[in-house]
Amino acid sequence: MPKTTYRAAVCVCVTAACGAFAAAQAPPTPMSDSPPPVMKQVQDPGPPLTLGQAIDEALQKNPVLIALRREFDAVRQRPAQARFLSPPTFTAQIWQWPINTISPQNVNMYMFMVEQDIPGRGKRDLQEAVAQRDADLSGNEIAIAARQTIADLKHAYTTLLVARKTAGIYTETAALLQQLADVSESKYVSGRISQQDVLKPAVELSKLHDDELMSRQQGNLASAQLNLLLGRDPGAPIGPLMDPEITAPLPAVDALIQMAIDHQPALQAARLGIDRAKADVAVARSDTKPDFMVQGGYMLMPRGTDAWTGQFGITWPSAPWSRGRGEARLAEATAEVSAANARLLMIESQLRLAVQQAHVRVTTAQQRAALLRGTIEPQSRQALDAARIGYETDRVDFLTVLENQRMLLNEQLD
Repeated sequence: MPKTTYRAAVCVCVTAACGAFAAAQAPPTPMSDSPPPVMKQVQDPGPPLTLGQAIDEALQKNPVLIALRREFDAVRQRPAQARFLSPPTFTAQIWQWPINTISPQNVNMYMFMVEQDIPGRGKRDLQEAVAQRDADLSGNEIAIAARQTIADLKHAYTTLLVARKTAGIYTETAALLQQLADVSESKYVSGRISQQDVLKPAVELSKLHDDELMSRQQGNLASAQLNLLLGRDPGAPIGPLMDPEITAPLPAVDALIQMAIDHQPALQAARLGIDRAKADVAVARSDTKPDFMVQGGYMLMPRGTDAWTGQFGITWPSAPWSRGRGEARLAEATAEVSAANARLLMIESQLRLAVQQAHVRVTTAQQRAALLRGTIEPQSRQALDAARIGYETDRVDFLTVLENQRMLLNEQLD
């Protein structure tokens, strides 16, 4: 193939690949305070969304939290129910109606009764205490779900932010590869390189386009997840995202552990579980006290004198044939207190480990970010610039330039 014909074909191939890549770029988010010119073409629909705004919106509109609040509104009505007596029972009875007559006048007696069960002293208060602990646990579930929602939201937010930044890095890298393609074209025209070296930038652009498509997919998935957590339609547009600002220094690990012990909802749930178990023990002990039943009525006697009737009943919890049931119930409640205390220690131990590990990860990430931003990334960029200049003056081959370009890309993504 003549060089002029081949040169024209390669030029069309490289130009088409770069044009397709540029048209498919996801809208990036500025990576720094002075974004590169390519970032001016960003068009993220909707107003900017900070992480703080996203958290506030999720706490108000997240469907899971809304459902839990509605459930709590129902559960917190239960303690009041325990304060009142159970409803009375009204009964009517016909006594001795002869089978050889249908006349009501021949009935020996009509009995109209009312019966009321009365729990032993203090039992209603104890039942109310148990119901109140259940309501407290239900309310604490909202706090646990809110923490999980915030954690999921932060993950989705940062995933989308990183995906958009990655798209911006790919756009910058594509522009660099386009420059290398132009240099390769010029060198090929002058006969200084082979056909293979001319095609290498186009191949790299295709690979870069594939990576950009995967980054776009990750960003779209994160966008749908973020919308769901915010109580929006999954396909709703999300405006530009802002880098979370961390101005306060990281507290000491001991201070963080104490903060977690004081405020972690999971640990608070364990404490409420202990209180609930203790309240259940008090109820089990009260079961050894008798309950009462009061009954009164009126006897209507068509063939005699009407009369009042009354009845009083009392339970016998310590009866030999039922005593074992109460003792087993008390043993179960006491064992549950021990189990609740053990759960508290287990959760606190896990929490201490989680805070310690998170502190190590955050500290390491801060150090790596400073090292990458301040040293490694500038050095990689300088190495690429030197290799590119060397390639233009035929002092290094294209593979050296390509290796330095890939190294810079990896450092930028890190």
